[in-house]
Amino acid sequence: KGKIREILEAMIWDNRNRPIDYRIVFISRGESPNNLEEVRGDQIEVKKDRIKLSDGREIPHHRIVAIWKGNMLIYLRELNY
Repeated sequence: KGKIREILEAMIWDNRNRPIDYRIVFISRGESPNNLEEVRGDQIEVKKDRIKLSDGREIPHHRIVAIWKGNMLIYLRELNY
């Protein structure tokens, strides 16, 4: 398992966590001005190697660049633009 998958699985399966407290930042492929979008943990479906957004889009884990839990950054991928 990768780090992202471990975090997302803990978010949904560990009853000490609340998905609404998580924010997932991902590369949006030109769909927003800075090419980054953010979604709350309670607005996604967690798949094996991707997340599914409520609008039907599927975001592979390699496009996730940051995960926040409350005010704490718990995952950050280095961006090589």
